[in-house]
Amino acid sequence: MVAMENVFNIFGWILSIVTAAGNGFVMFLVAKNRHLHSPANWFVFSLAVADFGVGIAVFPSSYFCHYSTACNDIVYVALFWFFLHSSVTNLCTLTWDRYVAIVHPFKYNNSMTKRRPAVVIPIAWLIPFAISLLLLIGMYATTSKTALKVLRLASVSTFDIVSCVLLFYAVVRILVVARAHSHQEAVIEQQIQRSSHSCSESTVTEPANSRRRKKHNTALFVTALVLFFLGCYVVVNYLVLSAAFSGHEVSNKTSQVVTFLLVVNSAVNPLVYALFKRDMKMVIISRIICRENSKRSNQKRPTVCSSKI
Repeated sequence: MVAMENVFNIFGWILSIVTAAGNGFVMFLVAKNRHLHSPANWFVFSLAVADFGVGIAVFPSSYFCHYSTACNDIVYVALFWFFLHSSVTNLCTLTWDRYVAIVHPFKYNNSMTKRRPAVVIPIAWLIPFAISLLLLIGMYATTSKTALKVLRLASVSTFDIVSCVLLFYAVVRILVVARAHSHQEAVIEQQIQRSSHSCSESTVTEPANSRRRKKHNTALFVTALVLFFLGCYVVVNYLVLSAAFSGHEVSNKTSQVVTFLLVVNSAVNPLVYALFKRDMKMVIISRIICRENSKRSNQKRPTVCSSKI
């Protein structure tokens, strides 16, 4: 039992470091590269900040409170859910941004200005702050186990379930619309190719191909983020609700599994950016190529290509 707990602690610290490092790199990448300063990438940046907070706070605070008597359990619970719900709300805003861009492209082009993220992102942080503040006040105001259980179910599980339903609907809608658009554009390209035999044919079809690839990559990017989130949070909420309605205290093993799954979700997000988000993928590849070229040429200064990234 002790050996298993030690293994969990080791994996927990490794996972927390990986989560903080990966999301810290994403934050650096977006902040450093000007051509990544798009409204969509500011939502990615905000999500990376939230996931960075999960990495540095969720498991370390859980570890500290488990082995220390100086921990304030009420403050710990409030901070625990603040960081986790910040990740959820920022994922919702990112998905909403991509949902409008794919499902309502004309509306998105007219409404999504550079100032819009400055309005939406603070709201994504204020909602989890309000929930955590409610939890904090409620836990200080009452000691009734029934009241605390209702408070946690209302502010934590209800929030997570509603978020999961909305995200699932958005992803299904994005996939359906993206596939329909891709099919329509493919049919149009075939009609152009049949009716046109001039040399300008390639210049007509190339922009359409580019748009179709962009929509396909965006759909994959959002789908990968949301599906992994749903996989983790469905299990987490099942465990939390089972413990709540069984009438028994949450076991240490259940608590460890919940914490592990919640941190894993935030740890995977940077990998999804690197694999499925095309602009970030190109920046990462360019940096790797430039670094390799710099090593081969034994230059002390950065290469020309690295300055353009």
